[in-house]
Amino acid sequence: MKLDLSAIESYGRQYAAKVCDDFFNRTATINGQQILKLSNVAQVNMFVVSDLFERWKADTEAFKSPYFNFEHEDVKAALKTFMNTASQHIMVKREDFEPMLSSAVNRTIVLLLDPSKHFDEFVRDSPDFTLTKDRLAQLTKYTKINGQVSKALTEKLGDEEKVYVTTALGWLNEIGEKGEFENPDKYLDMLSATVALKKEDFIKSTPKILAEDSSALKMSQSFFDLDSEEELDDEDAPLPTVAQVQAKFEQDGPVADVKLPGLDRLNDTFIDDLPTVNDLLKKEVIGSGTPLSELAFKRPIKSIVDGVSINQKFVFIGKLFDGDINSYNKAIEDLDNCLNFGDAKNLMNKALAPKYNWIMAAEEANDFLEVVSRKFQS
Repeated sequence: MKLDLSAIESYGRQYAAKVCDDFFNRTATINGQQILKLSNVAQVNMFVVSDLFERWKADTEAFKSPYFNFEHEDVKAALKTFMNTASQHIMVKREDFEPMLSSAVNRTIVLLLDPSKHFDEFVRDSPDFTLTKDRLAQLTKYTKINGQVSKALTEKLGDEEKVYVTTALGWLNEIGEKGEFENPDKYLDMLSATVALKKEDFIKSTPKILAEDSSALKMSQSFFDLDSEEELDDEDAPLPTVAQVQAKFEQDGPVADVKLPGLDRLNDTFIDDLPTVNDLLKKEVIGSGTPLSELAFKRPIKSIVDGVSINQKFVFIGKLFDGDINSYNKAIEDLDNCLNFGDAKNLMNKALAPKYNWIMAAEEANDFLEVVSRKFQS
């Protein structure tokens, strides 16, 4: 089962708008106690509080000036008292609160329909590729649905203070194989009481490959080819075979605006290094003699978002950023701010690829690389 992240995000926005319309017509701000009682699904409220907690921690760190000794015991005690006091006086305006509520609804639906994905994302998003006891404690504190997973992780951690993400992911697989998750229907009905929903709207359909298309796919016996009965989503469609490309060009001739997935990229990985933009530009589509630069890289773009189609966006979010749209948006922003393609490639190679395990999604990673390269074309 694959979730339709677009549908989930759309519902989250509708839900947040409806709830905020009802609440903020009486007041300009919301406080902590009101947040805890806002939604009839307690998990939604807890995710909002969790978001506030993360912002609270970030503000605490930002408050620390390099010109003062914040490690002194008196300063640490005073800062803790101040921040704890501030936390008892939460006051959030609608324009700041509504996006947090929308995100909390999105996370709740993912937790209900695909709990393995939810916990997997949490573990992968751990700073420094390490899951700490403190971070796990926060997961347990703010997870009310399928909370047995975080408790099982805590038992696995035992007396250790931290563990590498790869180890924690292995534990998650074991826990998922042995455990049972809560029935989501009860909570979905509760959400639906505020804004109507259908569970099937959040799940992607998997249409059969048409019979006339399946015969063409049999032209190659590559591992990446599909059986005529196999189901797949659009983003999982196989790369064209050389024979298909040749036939296409013999029929239609070279078309400058056609984007063909890179035929030579199947063996590229992120283990050692990403292919440079020069490597990609030099490759030619077999049979046409037309450089790939005149096809996939035809048009430079001012921002990376300009080169990402709607379908690609959700493929990239799901495959490369573990379904986290905030991580995707942050990566796009950081890459757009790079001075040149070398810096952008270095960011992808050294930070993004290891963090999100792009070696398991090499095709999508190379598609993303192609888009990023267009940002830095002169």
